[in-house]
Amino acid sequence: MDRNVVALIAGGGDMNTLGDLASRRNNNFNLIRMLAATAVLISHSYPLAQGSTAVEPLSSWLGLSLGELAVITFFCVSGFFISLSRDRAPSNLDFFSARFLRIYPGLTLVLLLSVFLVGPIFTTLGTLEYFRSGAIYSYLSNNLMLFSMKFQLPGLFENNPWPGINGSLWTLIYEVTLYILVGGLGAFAFYGKGPRFAVFLLVYAIVYVAFKAMLANTELLNELHRAQFFFTWSLPFVLGMALYRYRQHVQHRFIWFLPLAALAGWAYQTPFFFECFVIAWTYLIFYLGFATNSFVDRYNQLGDYSYGVYIYAFPVQEILAHQVKGIGPISMMLVAFPIVLIAAMFSWHFIEKPAMARRHGFAAQLGASFSGLKAWAGMRKGTV
Repeated sequence: MDRNVVALIAGGGDMNTLGDLASRRNNNFNLIRMLAATAVLISHSYPLAQGSTAVEPLSSWLGLSLGELAVITFFCVSGFFISLSRDRAPSNLDFFSARFLRIYPGLTLVLLLSVFLVGPIFTTLGTLEYFRSGAIYSYLSNNLMLFSMKFQLPGLFENNPWPGINGSLWTLIYEVTLYILVGGLGAFAFYGKGPRFAVFLLVYAIVYVAFKAMLANTELLNELHRAQFFFTWSLPFVLGMALYRYRQHVQHRFIWFLPLAALAGWAYQTPFFFECFVIAWTYLIFYLGFATNSFVDRYNQLGDYSYGVYIYAFPVQEILAHQVKGIGPISMMLVAFPIVLIAAMFSWHFIEKPAMARRHGFAAQLGASFSGLKAWAGMRKGTV
């Protein structure tokens, strides 16, 4: 057997910790996020082409769809790198400014295009009736605030196998909520030395287990739907946070993955399978993410198209389902992907990347504005 293969299986090819590898410029996470976004497109092709009863092949075997696997991937990677971002940020203002500029410019554009381009073209309503509908404006406002998010526009794609305009956006509220958690922990030095982060993990684990026990009561299931979603998707994120906090103690070795995979296999079809699987999957993602690869180094020079693929795939697939009646999942994947990729490339190069380049200036302007407001409030108080 080739020595490199033996080294890969036995020890991962290096003795670095995740902390050592995280300090390097190049890694594979850009590609991993892109593959995850593409996996969401593939997964959504089944219900968007065939309706809610469509069963994706992976789901029938694993109990998790390819899209859910992709979301787990997104969240565990975010947990690590959002924690790194907060750790390096001079203040929460800088941290949240960067998070805002990463999410909102791209989100704003896709919402505006959905309401003012896709909607008028494909709605079954007349143009005036469409624009007079308050639903389009609540769609914009609610989705920009990430509060009581809307997934449909009036008269749009109502007869599609899966009616809607952009069902992928549901993850954003949970992502942003977890950003706030990271900001709060960072503000109180939870990522520094000492037991604070360990205490946070202990409290999180206790609350998680208690909540899961509560869900055994089916009467509470509907009432706690949002909380259930939060705890489900917070788990990989918190695991990513933990890997960041203890990065200097976690070895980058494939052999570490094997007992975790065995534990997940043992827990298959038990109530604990999801948790065991997510732990194993999270370590595997970080093992692969920090593996060196010259091809990926070149790929990273292209740009980060994953967010654009994620937010544009659903509308493009809905248009295809509307225009090509009876289109199958495979055909939808093949036709949608190049269209979505072009939209994602445009979004990255002309919207997302330029916005991110202004994050330091944006934070400075916000800081100056807050200082001005504080001074004005002080003057007002002095004159009363």
